[in-house]
Amino acid sequence: MKMTFKKTIIMLTALMLSAVSCSEVKENVSVSESISDTKQTSAKKDDIVITIALAVEPEHNEFDEFNNADNGYRIEYVASRSRLDDNGGPLIYTTEEYKKQDFDLIQRIINKDDIDIVGAFSFNNPVYYEILKSKGAFVDLYEFMKDDPDVNPELMNKHVLELCKTDGHLYGLPYSYKVHTMIGKKDYVGNKQNWTVDEFLEHWDKMPDNTTINGSRNAENIYYTILRSNLTSYVDYSKAEVYFDSPDFRKLLEFCGSFESNHGEKSELDYNAPNFVSVYDVTGFNTSLFCYKDSNSNEALVSHIKDGEYTLVGYPDSEGQGSYISTNGEYSICSHSSKEKQSAAWEYIRQFYTEEYQQNHVMQKYEQYINGEKVVSYSAEVGFCINNNARHTTAERICKGEYSNPTYENKGETFETPLPTMDDCEVIEKYVDSINRIDTELDRPLWEIVNEEIIAYLGGGQDIDTTIDHIQNRASIMVSEKA
Repeated sequence: MKMTFKKTIIMLTALMLSAVSCSEVKENVSVSESISDTKQTSAKKDDIVITIALAVEPEHNEFDEFNNADNGYRIEYVASRSRLDDNGGPLIYTTEEYKKQDFDLIQRIINKDDIDIVGAFSFNNPVYYEILKSKGAFVDLYEFMKDDPDVNPELMNKHVLELCKTDGHLYGLPYSYKVHTMIGKKDYVGNKQNWTVDEFLEHWDKMPDNTTINGSRNAENIYYTILRSNLTSYVDYSKAEVYFDSPDFRKLLEFCGSFESNHGEKSELDYNAPNFVSVYDVTGFNTSLFCYKDSNSNEALVSHIKDGEYTLVGYPDSEGQGSYISTNGEYSICSHSSKEKQSAAWEYIRQFYTEEYQQNHVMQKYEQYINGEKVVSYSAEVGFCINNNARHTTAERICKGEYSNPTYENKGETFETPLPTMDDCEVIEKYVDSINRIDTELDRPLWEIVNEEIIAYLGGGQDIDTTIDHIQNRASIMVSEKA
C-alpha cells in the first residue's frame, strides 16, 4: 500500500533530523527558522503574491522584470541561506547546516501554504526535490498546459515529457535537456546502439592489448568512465531499492579492477593507442559539432555518426538502456498553494517555456573589441530546448553558421569552421527519441559511499565481495530512509 504524503514526509524528515546534532535542534523551533524572511520587490497593493523557494539568495533580484510588468502578480522569494556576512564576506556553511536548511524547507512546504514554486534550485541536496515530486508535494502541470496556447504538450518534446512523468503526472517541467552516452568507431564496436554489459565485454575481448577506454588504461579512470557516470541506474528512490549486488554491477566492477590502479595519481592518456569507447555528452546541436570534431578529417563527428562510421553505444546496462537524458531548470507548483496562487505561479513559470524566450536564451551572446574591431561570440547551448519550435529554429541557425565565426585556429593553423546539416541534427533528435531513461539526482552522501568503497577495491584495499556487500548494505539503508 502506498504511504500517505504525510507519513512519507515524517520518515523523510526524521532521517534529516537524525543527521543534525542535538545542539542544533532546539525545542519549539519554527519550521522556517533557517529560511530567510520573504524578500519583496516592487510591491503593488492588489498584486497576487507568489513565493519561490531558493537554496541561496540571488546575487541580484532576478524577479524585477516580471514584477515591473504590472501584470497583477508579484514574485517574492525565501532563501535558506545568505551569500555574504554582515561585512560583505562569503558565508561558509557546514554539512549539518545544509541538512538543517533542507529539513526546514521540507517542513515549510508540507505544513504551510506560503511557498508556491519549488525546483531543484530550492535545495542544497537536490535529491529531496526528486523525492517530493513522487510524494504529492506538487500539482500536475498538465492541468495548466492543456489550455495554454503557447505552452502545451503539443509544442513541447513529448518524449522527454513522458520520461519526466511520475505515475502519469507531470510534477516538474524541464527547461532543457541533455544526452549522456558513449561512442566508439564502428570498426571496434559494430553498429548496434545501446549495449548490454555482456555485449560491451564481448566487443572488448576482441580489441588489441594496448586498447584504451576514453584514452586511459588505469582502473580508476575506467571506473569513472563506464561505471561512475552511470551510478543512477543502480538506484530507484521510488521503490527505495538499490542494485549494487546485481550480476552486471559485479561484472563491470571486476572489469575495472582488471586494470592497474594509479592510486589517485594523475594518469597519462595514450592518444596513439586504439580507443574502444569515449564519453559522449551532447548538450546541444552546437556542442555535438565543436566538442567532438574528428581529428583526422576536421569534420563534424555527427556527420560520421550519420554515415555509420561511429556508433552511440550508451553505458553498458542490464537492459541495453544505458544512455540517459538529464534535465535542467525544472519548476514545480506546490499542491498546498491556493488555486488562485497556483494559477498565478503558472503565469510566472510559463514564460520560460515559450518559443520566443527559449530561442532568445538558448545561447548567450558576447561582444568584445579586439584591435579595434568588434568580435561577436556565443556561449555553448544550455541544452536542447524543450520547446519544439525553438529547438528547430536553433538547429537551423546553427547550420547556417549564425552562432559561429567563419574560421577558427587550432595549433597555429586556420581552418574553415565546419557546419552541421539539418540531417545531422535529425540524427541527434532520433537518438534522443530512442532513449527511455531520465536521469535523477544521486544523493551526494550515497555517491560518496559508492566511490569510497570502489576506490578502496581498485587500490587493493579490499576484495570485490566485501566491496559489494559494503556498498549494497550502506546504500540500502540510506535510500530506504529517504524514500
